[in-house]
Amino acid sequence: MEQMVSNMQKKTFLRWILDRRLLTNREIIWLLHYLMSNDQLLARIHIVDDVSELNRSMTISDFRENDRIFRYVKETVETNDPEKAFHDLRMNQDEAVYLQLNIDSVRRSPIYFSVLEENPHSSADVHEKYGQFAEHAADEAELAFTINRLNLAINEALDNGDKELFYLLSKQLKEVRKHS
Repeated sequence: MEQMVSNMQKKTFLRWILDRRLLTNREIIWLLHYLMSNDQLLARIHIVDDVSELNRSMTISDFRENDRIFRYVKETVETNDPEKAFHDLRMNQDEAVYLQLNIDSVRRSPIYFSVLEENPHSSADVHEKYGQFAEHAADEAELAFTINRLNLAINEALDNGDKELFYLLSKQLKEVRKHS
């Protein structure tokens, strides 16, 4: 089952990565900004969990000892230079490009699962492979949102001097935390 991911979803995801300063390499950051600014090219970018057996791919990793932080492959040519990848992407905007992110904090986030697509050469279904993990991540995000909303409401009740509402919301917050 192929998942269609809109350019807006991809831009939101890439912006989320950049806003968290998960990448430190200036050229990779520039490359992601370029992808976000070019709708035609962004439509050809597919975020996958594994780029093996694909003719045109990019892999971006956080810093690890034995892992390169950037790898761009086009058929049999490979480079670790984001600038060379930029030039190829700029000149060839009609071919699909598959992007793999080896960044732990990204791969555990619900936003990652919202843009994750299937590798066309893989028999594994993304939804079967990550469905349960994605549900768990979404549940955690929902819980965090609920706790944050209750904390804001409690602060507002305190600011307004509303003791009844404060006690009611505090009780709700205690129940939510107890069941989490």
